[in-house]
Amino acid sequence: MTNPAFTRRACLRALSGLLAAAAVSRAAHATDPKKMIVLYFSWSGSTQKVAEEIQRLTGCDIARIETVTPYPRDYSETVRIAVPEREGKARPPIKPLPDLSSYDVIAIGHPIWGGQMPMALYTFLENTDLSGKTIFHFSTSGGSGLGDSQQEIARLEPNAKLLPGHTVYGWGGVRDLSVVRGWLEADGIALKSGV
Repeated sequence: MTNPAFTRRACLRALSGLLAAAAVSRAAHATDPKKMIVLYFSWSGSTQKVAEEIQRLTGCDIARIETVTPYPRDYSETVRIAVPEREGKARPPIKPLPDLSSYDVIAIGHPIWGGQMPMALYTFLENTDLSGKTIFHFSTSGGSGLGDSQQEIARLEPNAKLLPGHTVYGWGGVRDLSVVRGWLEADGIALKSGV
């Protein structure tokens, strides 16, 4: 006859082992926020708000992609510069960014201008090899979603793992940051405890 106490003890040990293995598996698939950085380009502040929310939720590092010559604060003046840049495929010089070699995940955020990324993002992507990195991509727009930016990042960084792109309405300011948590959770990016 089987000893009921032994059977219960063995079952509890086995269950404990399975739970520990599941926790290790989840941890292995989550991203360590210390190995992630958010790089963002923001003109109006909308993309910056989203980038800062990602940093708040994950505790990761953050840096701004800035052109050497800043765009004017006036919308019409910025459009007057940005449209010829886009049509001429300009690559405006950008300020230096941190060394990315120690990061596994690069979050890249930007507004959508005329259906695509601002040309400063092309400057960055064409001069930065993200091979072997995971790219978490997000944008803000006035209704055009990601435009062609997801395809362009895939083309410019063919040896990186590009996660599905995310977008939020940002014209006149981002009003709903709650979607950001869902993006991170869906893509397996670990949130810091207590958020």
